[in-house]
Amino acid sequence: MRNKRFLSLGLALMLIFTMLTGCGTPAVEEKPAVDTPVVETPAPETPAPEPEAPVALDEKEVLLAAAQEYLSTLPEKFNAMSAKDALQLVEDNPGQVMLVDLKSKEDYDAGHIPGAVNIPFAELGKNLDRLPKNKQIILQCYSGQTSSEATSLTRILGLNTFNFQGGFNFGWKPLELGDDTLETTENPLPDASAPTLNEEEQIIWDAVAKFFNDGKSYIEKPEDVHDLITSNPGAVHVLDIRSAEDYAKGHIEGAEHIAFKEVGDNFDKLPNNKPIYVVCYTGQTAAQVLSMLRVAGYNAFSVSRGMTGWDAAELPVVQ
Repeated sequence: MRNKRFLSLGLALMLIFTMLTGCGTPAVEEKPAVDTPVVETPAPETPAPEPEAPVALDEKEVLLAAAQEYLSTLPEKFNAMSAKDALQLVEDNPGQVMLVDLKSKEDYDAGHIPGAVNIPFAELGKNLDRLPKNKQIILQCYSGQTSSEATSLTRILGLNTFNFQGGFNFGWKPLELGDDTLETTENPLPDASAPTLNEEEQIIWDAVAKFFNDGKSYIEKPEDVHDLITSNPGAVHVLDIRSAEDYAKGHIEGAEHIAFKEVGDNFDKLPNNKPIYVVCYTGQTAAQVLSMLRVAGYNAFSVSRGMTGWDAAELPVVQ
């Protein structure tokens, strides 16, 4: 009897324990997982490269190229105009053609071709900005030699210049127009107009201005050239730019031959460690060559009046 009571009591306790255990701690509700956004840190920007500084042009290369191009692209008449054609052009086109007399002011004042303005050769460098780009410009001197130099030099500046062949003495006078056709009134120069130049053009402009400002033509008397050659023949280089046929008929002893229109392609054959004396027929084409050689850095000169002057001085030639 007693055992039954103990058994009933045990069962009751077990039931109570089970009920208490099942209703004890409430279940925890799980919340859905929330994705945490990943914040990306931007990579630092790569700084833009510094712009490269412009490379300065090589002045020697610029001048060499300008000189070679001029001599290599010469037209048939070498930018020269006969005195007769020049005078006719001035007469027919007074507003489109500018005649520049390069003689001294004293000689200009004594009588000049009507309409001509005066800029002495050594003053051209200071007056380049007075030469118009919209006109034909005819340059006239005494013999056509310094005006030929000036023609080549101003042409590499982009000016439309021509040499008055033979100048006043050997171009105008043989026409026998008479001194009474000349005028003594000074004609005014145009106003200066400063050009807008890029770096390359400025290099060429400065070199040309310096040539004129130095005040030298670098044209030597035949007798002086002969004396120099005979006293020290290895110290100078003579360059004959006439035709091969005329060179073969007679030339200065030791002279190298390169035809005028071929000089621009043969600068590398010329020495840069001794003076070069250029000789042609009358000194006019030689003047263009010497001016371009000097622009390119060579120590160049020409023989006054060319082989005409050499022969007139009765100096020797060889075949």
